[in-house]
Amino acid sequence: MKTKILLIILLINIPLIAQQLGDNIRYELDGVLFHGNSTIPTGELEQVVLSKESPNWLSKFINSFTSFGASATYFDSLLIPTDVSIIKDYYKSKGFFKTRVFPKYELDREDKSAVLIYNIQEKERASFRSFNFTGLDSVPDEVKKKISDYIKTDTSQNFINTYVEEKKNYAINYLKNNGYMMAKVDPPIVYIDTLINKVDLEINFYTGNRYKISEIRTVRRGPGKDLVEDELLKKLVNIKQWQYYSSYELQRGQVRLYRSNLFTSALVNAEINDTSGNQVPILISADIGLMNELSPEIIMNNEDDQFNLGLSANYTRKNFLGDARKFSVGASVAAQNFTEFIKNPSFADSSIYGYTDTRIGIEQPFIFGEPINTKFETYVTFQKRKAEYNSFLYGGKLSFDFEVPQYIYLTGLNAYLNVERSEYDYRLSYIKKSFHSYLSNFFPQDNLDSLMSEIFDGASEDDFRSRSTNMLIGVNLITNKSNDFFFPTRGFLSVINIEDGNSIPYLITKIAGNQLDVPSYIKIQSTTSVYLPFYSDKEDAFAVKLRLGQIFTYSGDKSEIPLNQRFYAGGSNSVRGWASRELVPLTPIFNLTSTNLDQIEAFLIRRTIPGGFFLFEGSIETRNRLIGQIGSALFIDYGNTWNDYSEFRFDQVAVAIGFGIRYYSDFAPIRIDFGFKAYDPDDSRAFYKKRFFGELLQFHVGIGEAF
Repeated sequence: MKTKILLIILLINIPLIAQQLGDNIRYELDGVLFHGNSTIPTGELEQVVLSKESPNWLSKFINSFTSFGASATYFDSLLIPTDVSIIKDYYKSKGFFKTRVFPKYELDREDKSAVLIYNIQEKERASFRSFNFTGLDSVPDEVKKKISDYIKTDTSQNFINTYVEEKKNYAINYLKNNGYMMAKVDPPIVYIDTLINKVDLEINFYTGNRYKISEIRTVRRGPGKDLVEDELLKKLVNIKQWQYYSSYELQRGQVRLYRSNLFTSALVNAEINDTSGNQVPILISADIGLMNELSPEIIMNNEDDQFNLGLSANYTRKNFLGDARKFSVGASVAAQNFTEFIKNPSFADSSIYGYTDTRIGIEQPFIFGEPINTKFETYVTFQKRKAEYNSFLYGGKLSFDFEVPQYIYLTGLNAYLNVERSEYDYRLSYIKKSFHSYLSNFFPQDNLDSLMSEIFDGASEDDFRSRSTNMLIGVNLITNKSNDFFFPTRGFLSVINIEDGNSIPYLITKIAGNQLDVPSYIKIQSTTSVYLPFYSDKEDAFAVKLRLGQIFTYSGDKSEIPLNQRFYAGGSNSVRGWASRELVPLTPIFNLTSTNLDQIEAFLIRRTIPGGFFLFEGSIETRNRLIGQIGSALFIDYGNTWNDYSEFRFDQVAVAIGFGIRYYSDFAPIRIDFGFKAYDPDDSRAFYKKRFFGELLQFHVGIGEAF
């Protein structure tokens, strides 16, 4: 009744408002304000109402002579009744059934501007009294119990529409994945007891008949149709005759087809027009491409937290020896840390280095009859850092990608076994430079040169080499609940990596009564990125990242762990005020006790290899679309590495602040980030005593978002 009175008053006053404003005067809407909304953020309400605040002056100015930006918006009294209704409905969806909204407006006749104000009385929030469902009497007890256990709701739970929708969608999907192909559900019925502010909810299901798969049909098209047999299609899809219909299994079967890389298009559908006796056939329709593929590519990535640019060529033989097996050979060459080349375009720049990589691999979509994507590859990688070291890595890796069940937290599970030989040859000039930097903390400059000459008399680069063999067993646990892989704006992504180094050789040597000459260790790292819906514009995002890592050594000297197994901070995806791998532990693993060449060699090889054994790193970033495909970012990065978690200190956490420019291409964001050293734990000098370029500022080129 009160709502009707309010609407009548508004309608009666509309002509008066129009007369007051004047027929030819338009008032720009400078603000849409909400008062009293303590529970629901203003940003959410701004998004749902029809009255929109006029854009800023820059956006209007750009729009005046281009198609970009936005034009001014004006006060429209006719929208007020609709806005009031929208606000109340939105509050109802959150459990506020008694909310009242009182609109008013303020006019500035001189500026020809208006401010619209909605005063909101939220009242108390309703909670559930009962959560009932009907229509499941005909389903088996185990199916009914599964649904009822999930739908069961705590009566202290506040009512919210999204919560109800989540319960409803789970139930209907569970039915469709357990044979009830035609299952549907009515909109939930909500009964409100306004006296005690409680809600009774009723959901009615229509299950229909329960269907089984009667047969698997296939249709093959494309240039390779005669090279792939029907049985292979059925094997890849992995849906068995006479199993209960499952929409999820049909989707998963289609994913398996695409993952094999044999098909240019593939569909797995139920032929619902051909059902009989609670049975339904499945049709696999596939366009099969060519079996041989040669693909040259341009390399652009952010590996090692730096921008790498190069070329690669890959040859793939599909359906190699049958069973959708793939044989591949690939080679690549790239310049690493290419951002440094952009800063100083000189091939003599010692900061520019590169690598070559050759790989041979075999991959197949199942093993032992199970849909476990299995891949074995052998590789040889050579990396050259002009003024630091050369590295030579070679080995073999066996990996398994497991399919995870539908109703669990994880979305990805990967396990691998990697045997790798690593060889590092350090430049004598690099060794001398590192040692000079270390000794300068203890000796005056006048004595340093003579001391260096004495220490390195007769030394050569052959004296500084590192060799090791590692056997790695690892697992990756992935939970991706973000709304987009390349452009996440909502949800979260969590990745946990657990890796064991050399446990098998350790056990073998223990049994044999020998001593293992390489360290045995456990490496754990966790990265969690959260994308928060703080903005009304769904293309904008507020993102937070936290990354932690620790290496635990249970046998041998951890200083012998190879370079590529340690933790690093700094770079395009890390603390962006520092260059790639620039943030290393501030203290060496052990102290120098003598100045003989053996001791120096042992110390320097361990000290000059960057990387730590404990990692603490994070970022806070806001991402905003500006004009078209152009965007911007503001960020705060922090982090560092230490020799152990016990050495962690907050005053050693490096902090960078900065901004970035984004070009949102169709395949991935291309970005340039400018990071400034806000706090440098290794340099206590004041800002004005540091060079702006080179000491305070770092810029990075990257592909994809930083996290």
